Amino acid sequence: MNGPGGDAIGMLRWGLRRYWPVFLVCVLLGAVAAPLAASRVEKPAEADALIVATRLDMSLTAMPRYGETVFDNGQVAQAVAAGFGDVVPLRNIVPNRVSLVADQDSIVFRVIGHDPDPQTAADLANTAATTFVDALNAPGAGVGLFQLLSQAQPPPPPGPALNEKLAIVAGGATGLVLGLTAVSLLLAVRRPVIDAAGVDDATGVPALGTVTVPRTRRGRSARPDQFPGLIPVCRRLLRLKTPTIVLVSRAGEERMRGKLSVALTSVLMRVRDVRFIGPADLHEVVSERKAALGADPGRLDLSGTDGPTGLTVIDSNDPLDLVQPPELTAAVLVAREGISSAALRAAVLEHLGGSAEARVLLVKRGRRYRSEPAPGSKRADAPHVVEEPALGR
Repeated sequence: MNGPGGDAIGMLRWGLRRYWPVFLVCVLLGAVAAPLAASRVEKPAEADALIVATRLDMSLTAMPRYGETVFDNGQVAQAVAAGFGDVVPLRNIVPNRVSLVADQDSIVFRVIGHDPDPQTAADLANTAATTFVDALNAPGAGVGLFQLLSQAQPPPPPGPALNEKLAIVAGGATGLVLGLTAVSLLLAVRRPVIDAAGVDDATGVPALGTVTVPRTRRGRSARPDQFPGLIPVCRRLLRLKTPTIVLVSRAGEERMRGKLSVALTSVLMRVRDVRFIGPADLHEVVSERKAALGADPGRLDLSGTDGPTGLTVIDSNDPLDLVQPPELTAAVLVAREGISSAALRAAVLEHLGGSAEARVLLVKRGRRYRSEPAPGSKRADAPHVVEEPALGR
């Protein structure tokens, strides 16, 4: 269950957060299914009638075999079926609904009726006992004389449903174990990558870190200070000393990559002269933020970082946009936190080959923040002011 770069407890904690619906369903399933199973396997009520031999013409040791033979010859089953035909199928009567107990060295037979309803159990036993006595006495001389000693009485009803409460507790505990097992199995199969160490273990490519990307409405952009983890990533990028940074991602993750590329460019252009290449809507947001800075970003304090004074940030998966001089390019694969190890290795092979520097940047979804309006749709009563974070040491 231990995925790359994560200890077992940390990985399980992440798995419970990620797969909490699976865990919850397992717990609820155990809590609901256990009482239902307990009710199905609940022992039915039993009522017994006693038959005694008042005269015995056979040996005492032969009496149990004689009683079993008579009880199983079909007369008892037919009599019960005639009286309870709508309740008891004929093939299930003996021994499921009525049964015989013939103890060795005893002159007493016990005829037992079985049914969830105590009264029905007693009626079944009495009907079977009456027919059984007649069948025992049918041969006459040479066998003996049998009579009903006591009729079956309905047993007392079951006590309070304590067992059901225990079944719910036991079912919840079973569901808890089942949920942990299901989550552990998912983690073992997928082997998700959740941190920088996991990236290195799965691919051998260094990781820039993890950035939380806030949720926004389509067409809206969050401020850079709403991206936890972004500033350390920018510092690491500036130390690569490559003038071109290319952000790529797997298919279907372009929107999250676009949010990140805009925020990343907004931070970098405070300390470098940045040229952004990407979709038109993202380029417009970057242009507005660059204009809001006013002064030439190249004249700002470089915050102790090295690297070229001019940068080009490219947000694209188009092969034509990605053809850059390899020795001058840092290719950054943007991947979601929790991506499987196999999927991450495949993405690295597809996107990061040939560049001077190759890095992986993990992103995860954050909470919803108030975002900036789309370009051209600013409110008339509020100026469009963008506060950018500083790149401190």
